[in-house]
Amino acid sequence: MIGDLKYIFFWWLVLVILGTISLPLIFQIFKNFWDRGYIFSKIVSLTLITYITYILGIFHFLPFTNSTLFIIIALIIFGDYYYLSKKNNLTDFVATFKAKLPIILFEEITFLIILISWSIVRGYAPDIEGLEKFMDWGFINSAMRGQYMPPLDMWFSGEFINYYYFGHLIFAVLTKISNISSAITYNLAIATVCALTFVSGFSLASNLAYNFLSKRTKSLKMVIISGLISGLLLTFGGNLHVAYKIGKIIIQNEGSLVISPQAIDKATKSYWYPDATRFIGEDPKTNDKTIHEFPIYSFVVADLHGHMNDIPIVIFFLALLLATAYRGYKSGINLGVVIPFGLILSFCYMTNAWDFAVYGLAFAIFFFIINWRQKDLTSALISTASNGLVIIIFWYLFTLPFSLNFVPMTEGVRISDGHTPFYQLFVLYGGFWIIVFPLLAFFVISLFKSRKSDKYEICIADILAISLIITATILIIIPELVYLKDIYIYEHRRANTMFKLVYQAFMMYSLVSGYALIRLSWSLKNTTWAIVYKILFATVFAIHLSYPRLAIKAFYGLTEYRGLWGLNYLKTQYPDNLEAINWINKNIKGQPVMLEAVGDSYTTYNQISVATGLPTVEGWVVHEWLWRGGYDKPGARSTDVEKIYQSTDTSEISSLLQKYSVDYIFVGSKEYEKYPSLDVKNFEKIGATLIFQSGQTRVYRIN
Repeated sequence: MIGDLKYIFFWWLVLVILGTISLPLIFQIFKNFWDRGYIFSKIVSLTLITYITYILGIFHFLPFTNSTLFIIIALIIFGDYYYLSKKNNLTDFVATFKAKLPIILFEEITFLIILISWSIVRGYAPDIEGLEKFMDWGFINSAMRGQYMPPLDMWFSGEFINYYYFGHLIFAVLTKISNISSAITYNLAIATVCALTFVSGFSLASNLAYNFLSKRTKSLKMVIISGLISGLLLTFGGNLHVAYKIGKIIIQNEGSLVISPQAIDKATKSYWYPDATRFIGEDPKTNDKTIHEFPIYSFVVADLHGHMNDIPIVIFFLALLLATAYRGYKSGINLGVVIPFGLILSFCYMTNAWDFAVYGLAFAIFFFIINWRQKDLTSALISTASNGLVIIIFWYLFTLPFSLNFVPMTEGVRISDGHTPFYQLFVLYGGFWIIVFPLLAFFVISLFKSRKSDKYEICIADILAISLIITATILIIIPELVYLKDIYIYEHRRANTMFKLVYQAFMMYSLVSGYALIRLSWSLKNTTWAIVYKILFATVFAIHLSYPRLAIKAFYGLTEYRGLWGLNYLKTQYPDNLEAINWINKNIKGQPVMLEAVGDSYTTYNQISVATGLPTVEGWVVHEWLWRGGYDKPGARSTDVEKIYQSTDTSEISSLLQKYSVDYIFVGSKEYEKYPSLDVKNFEKIGATLIFQSGQTRVYRIN
C-alpha cells in the first residue's frame, strides 16, 4: 500500500499542475461562485488539452506524443501570461486566490482524500478484467500506441474505433504526461472520476445554496451542508432498493417484518448489490430486462466506461448554466454563450453520446424559463429555440472531425411495449421524489402568490433546480414511452435507453437534493411541514447511503490489499502471456497487426490486443457486432482467423495473413483453447520467425 502512494501523489500532482493553468479562465467564468469554481479547472484543462491533441492528430498536424502535449500546455501557459500581463489582471487573480484559499484548500484536500481512498479500495481488487474493462483499457492502450487520430480499433484491424472514446483519450493523455504504466493509471482514473464527481457536485450544489442565501445571510454553514449532502448522494448514494429488498428478505425469513438486529444482519448478508441496478424485470418470467445504474455502482465495478467518464464534464456543463445566468443572461443569441455550450456538448457527445441530447434538453428547459421571465411565451420559445439551433451548429462543427470517422449504431425509435410497474419506479427513484418534489410543489405555490416576499421570491438557483427536476423526471418517463432500437435482443430492448437516461436522472436529482433541504428549511422555518420534511429527508439519506457499505464489501472483500497494478490476474493465471505482453510493449513499436484468437465478449480472450494496443484481426465478437452495425463483417473475420490457426493449407494461411496485413502471430493458452487443431509447425512452414517464447506461449513474425 505504501508503495502505491508514490503513484497516487504524483498523479495528483500532475492533476493540480494541469488544473492550475486553467485557473485564470475559471476565476473569470465563475466570478459569482463562492468558491470561484476552483475544482472545474481540472475538468477544463483535461478536456481542452485532450481536444486540442485530438484536432492536431486528426489533421496530422502533430503526432500524439509527450512533446506535443507539452507544447499544448506551454501554449496555454503563454495564454495565461498574456492575460495576466494586462492591467490589473494579475493583481485581481492573486487577490482572488488569496481570498478563496481556504475553500480552495478544502476542495483540493477533499479531492485528494477521495482519490487516495478510492485508489486504496481499488487496490483490493485491481484486476483489469471482467465486464467492460478489457474494452476500456484497450481503447486507452490503442490511443497511446497510435501516432495520429482517431485511434485504431484494437479488435478490428485496419479500422478506427467506432465508439465514444473521448473520455478514454483524456486518460491516455494523463497516462502519457504522468509516464505511469496504464496498468496502474486505469485504477487511478477510476479514483479520479470518483473524486471529481464528489467535489464538482459539492461545488455546484453549494453554489445553488449560495445563490439563494447570499442575500439573506453571511454564514456559509448551510452552503457547505448543501454541497456535502449532494456530493454524498451523487457519488456514494444508492436508492430505496436496499430497504425494500432487506425488508422483503426479513419477511420471507421471519414470516413478518421483525425489526431485530439479528434479522436485519441475516437479511443484510443475503443482499446482492447489483440487484439495485437490475430491479426492473427481475422476475425471470418477464421479457423486459433493463439496466438502471448510478455512479457508486460504476465506481465499485470499475468499468472506465463513457457514462462514468462524462460525469465531471456534465456537472461542469450545469455549473456553467448557473454561472451564465448568474452573470445576468439576456435573451437573444450570444456567441459568448452558445460557443462554449456547443463545445462542452461536443465533449459530452464524444464521451457518451446520449448526454448531448440529455443536457441539450436541460439547457432548453433552463433557458426557456429564464426567457419566459423576461418576455411573453412566444418570444421565450423563439429565443430558446434560436439559441438551441446555433448551439447545435457549433456542436456539429466541433464534433465533425469525430463524426467523419464514426457510424451511429442505432436503428431508430420504437414504441415501448414494456412498462415498469409504479412500485418499482418508486423503489428506484421514490427517495428522490420525497426529497425534491416538495421543492417543486413549493415553487408552484410561489407562482400563485401575488405578493413578492423573501419567502416566495424565485432566484436563479431555483430555476436551475426546477429545470433539473423536470428534466430528470422526463428522462425516467421516456423509456416507458419509446426506446432506441439497437442490436440487443427483444428481451433487452429497453435496457440501453433506460440505462443512458435514468443514470443522468439519478445525477440531476442528487445535485438538487442538498439545495432542496436548505431551500425548504429556510423558507418553511420551523413549521410542522419543515419538521416532517427533515425527518423524511434524513430517512431517505440514510437508506441511500447504506448501499456503498454493502456494495464495496461484497465486491472488494477488503481483506487482502493487492496493489494498483491491474495485471495481477495475468501473473497468476496466464504468466507466460504476461511475459509476452511485457516483451511486446518493450520491443515492438507502432501498431502492426498481431493475430490472436477471436474472443467472446466478457471473457479473458484478446489479452494481447488489450494490454499492448496492437490491433488484432477480430476481437470480442459481440462488441464488434455492435460497433460495425451487424454480424457479417465480424463473423467473416472470425471464420478467417479460425482458418489461419487450424488450416493445414499453407497457401490459404499465407493468403489470409496477407489479406489482413498481419505482421505477427500470437500463440498462447487461449489460442490452444479456442483452436484445438492448432499446429505451430504450419506457421514455420510459411517462413514465420519465432521471436519470443515462454512456455507454450510464442510470438511469430511474418517475413
